[in-house]
Amino acid sequence: MFGKFKSSIYVIKANSAYQKGNTQEAINWLEKAYKTGSAKPGIVITFGYLLLKEGYLDESLKIFKEQINSTSKIKDNDMYSLKSNYALALWKNGELDRAIALYEDIFPNYKNTNVYGSLGYLYILKGNLEKALEFNQEAMEYNNTGGVILDNLGQTYYMMGGYEKADEIFQKLMALSPKFPEAYYDYALVLEKLGDKEHCIENLKNALNYKPNFLSGVTVEQIKDKLKQVETE
Repeated sequence: MFGKFKSSIYVIKANSAYQKGNTQEAINWLEKAYKTGSAKPGIVITFGYLLLKEGYLDESLKIFKEQINSTSKIKDNDMYSLKSNYALALWKNGELDRAIALYEDIFPNYKNTNVYGSLGYLYILKGNLEKALEFNQEAMEYNNTGGVILDNLGQTYYMMGGYEKADEIFQKLMALSPKFPEAYYDYALVLEKLGDKEHCIENLKNALNYKPNFLSGVTVEQIKDKLKQVETE
């Protein structure tokens, strides 16, 4: 009982820290909650996800594996959430096929914007563009204002050479004022192909306003290198 009370206090402090933008402090409080042994599965999953997002890959893998192999009864939705996050960790660990297989396993029972966004992106990384296109079109039907979903679909059209179609999708994405760097970087690549150097540069500069994390599909170095290349052409 006392462990549950302490865990609740730590979670409140973690939420407060995270809302203030102090992710590392939030992780520290969640770790304390986790170590009480009384934290709810959802809290442990959040702990593992934040570890992953901040680049603590081994630690997050350990948390997710431990939870999946736990003898404690975990509700279906929590288990699907757990496996969804574990799949992201597997991808970052270089196990793309395992990550895709895990997502495909839970997808029929766990369809949401995050899963559509993550699995759609992994299909792109796998290079199966026909499958990626079909899935990302379905994802857009599910949620046509999901930023990652629109980015995935635009990126798929770009990789298939459909630059005009990609431009159309990215214009819809830009209207949502996305807050992640890939949106602007990926659109810049499309604009480069369309010969719009001015707006290509503008989008690359906008991309630098958003800090990538460990799960981002682009790095600051990639953005800067592309910007330098386009500016000097």
